[in-house]
Amino acid sequence: MKFYKVVARPSLPYGSETWVPTKRDVTRLEAAEMRSLRSVTGYTRLDKIRSEVIRKELDISGIQDVRLKYKQNRISLLERMDNTRLPKHALNYTPRGRRDRGRPQETMAMRRCRNRSNDLIRGGR
Repeated sequence: MKFYKVVARPSLPYGSETWVPTKRDVTRLEAAEMRSLRSVTGYTRLDKIRSEVIRKELDISGIQDVRLKYKQNRISLLERMDNTRLPKHALNYTPRGRRDRGRPQETMAMRRCRNRSNDLIRGGR
């Protein structure tokens, strides 16, 4: 159990406090967590024991709660920072104006890159 709390649990939500999780992401995190919890308890999926029962037996909250706690800790750290720090500015950043409508115009660099890839595909230089 100590291995799970020290190694596996912190590595699962690592970095996930910075991205917006989709339902699929949350499901995959929970599945990975349950895989490790089942191995700790010695249960298999064939035993058909619910995740809530295993969590209650081990007295552990879900990975989603841990992820939210990490996110709240990160935000409270940013709020305590000086106003001169760049991460604090990034937290409160709102873009000015609106984006142009439609597809962005092609730049010279994008055109060169497209031409090079086409040359490589055709077997050119």
